[in-house]
Amino acid sequence: MITKARIKRKIDRMPNEFLDKVYNYINNLTSSKKGMRKIHTYKLKGQFDDVNIRAKAYE
Repeated sequence: MITKARIKRKIDRMPNEFLDKVYNYINNLTSSKKGMRKIHTYKLKGQFDDVNIRAKAYE
């Protein structure tokens, strides 16, 4: 198992020209976001048909 200390030591010994690549790689790992999923709706034949339930929940 790799620990943070081992990773930090490896980065400290790395030549400066590779640091930009490592920085970009780390940023790409942490910045991935998941898209919003559509919520399956049911036709209840009532007041909640055609209503954005996410918006209503936060009101």
